[in-house]
Amino acid sequence: MGQRNRVWIAIACVSAGLLVVGAVGCLGVLVLLLPDGPKHAREYLSQVQVDPAYRQIGEGGQGNCNCNLEYTYVGPSQVEAARVFSGPALTLQPSEGSIAAWDRLLTGEGASEASGHCRLAVYRYPRDREPFDEWNLKKLSTDDRALVASGDLVVLRLYVSCERDYG
Repeated sequence: MGQRNRVWIAIACVSAGLLVVGAVGCLGVLVLLLPDGPKHAREYLSQVQVDPAYRQIGEGGQGNCNCNLEYTYVGPSQVEAARVFSGPALTLQPSEGSIAAWDRLLTGEGASEASGHCRLAVYRYPRDREPFDEWNLKKLSTDDRALVASGDLVVLRLYVSCERDYG
């Protein structure tokens, strides 16, 4: 291989390296500029105790504002939804309504020193709604889906939005 070819290969390698370093640098700056998510909602949810008969099957939320968080749980339907969750200064009252496929059961508020004041809601996925079209509900086994359809299991979603995450 001639001297000229070696020079062009070296120039190409240096150029490619600079492009990679530049792209990584841009991504790093972008990550620093993006909001870090609903950290106060996450903080509040970390303090919420959930009935041990329920298991978390999903996490979502954040929306366009990147300011709220939802955890999805599955567990026995015999437990009153208001008794499934407890947390700092948590108060939940019956509520009606729906969002997309979910029925709203409870609304309320909670607060802690780390999270500040938060709004909460508890939603239930209707047992007669098929198919389980949301990504986290697709994680349910065939047996769990049958138990939800029969009414033995219930899928609940806990929504949290904290004032400090707006702004």
